[in-house]
Amino acid sequence: MDKGHSQPGAWAVIYCAATGKFLMGKRSAKVNKAGVWNLFGGRIDDGERPREALLRELGEEAGIRIKAKRLAKLDTVSKKLRSRQFERDMHYFVIRAAHEFSPRLNREHSDFGWFAAKQLPSRYNAPTSIAIKKGLFAKAARD
Repeated sequence: MDKGHSQPGAWAVIYCAATGKFLMGKRSAKVNKAGVWNLFGGRIDDGERPREALLRELGEEAGIRIKAKRLAKLDTVSKKLRSRQFERDMHYFVIRAAHEFSPRLNREHSDFGWFAAKQLPSRYNAPTSIAIKKGLFAKAARD
């Protein structure tokens, strides 16, 4: 891990153009930040590229298996962490789904939902909140 950086992560904004909705998962009581909604994704392990890490996380968390070329890069955000000098690189990709589907959730999530941009749930984890504030949901729907 690079000194001066916290563990980087990669997340997918999963968008269904047919319905104009985004897929999010609700964190289960078995993990930290229980009850908050988030994008699927997570930490990048040492030696992994962001796209590889996201493909692994999507498989683990939601049973989603897709080819790397289906992940279109949205943005990379470097976030300064509170009370530290460190930055965390957060990589965001978009997956365009032809139709809404039901992910196969692992123990990290207790529920999922497809939400319109104007009807997103109210409690998120930090990477999801940053994606919303940076306009990445709108960008995913537009591109």
